[in-house]
Amino acid sequence: MNPTTHSYKADGDIVSTNASQHWTRLESAIQNVSENELLEVDLRAANMVDSVGLNVIVKTIKTVDARKARVRLLIGSKSLKRICTFTRLDQKAEIVGP
Repeated sequence: MNPTTHSYKADGDIVSTNASQHWTRLESAIQNVSENELLEVDLRAANMVDSVGLNVIVKTIKTVDARKARVRLLIGSKSLKRICTFTRLDQKAEIVGP
């Protein structure tokens, strides 16, 4: 049986100037996630994530993990995928992308 999937779609880059807005929207999505479910975070519109944006992603993964659920990151940019690999996010969340 497939777990229930909840989703969040970023409308662009996640950087210091808009990270709090992304977190507010992600936090709302996270509230609907229960044990053994999946939160799919669509970052395909993001070409850039700075350190503050990366913190939002890490915080999302930790919060969902605390609910005993999983995160899938949809990546459209090779540079963002490298960041996820370099920071070892690929060990905490499923990474789908180029």
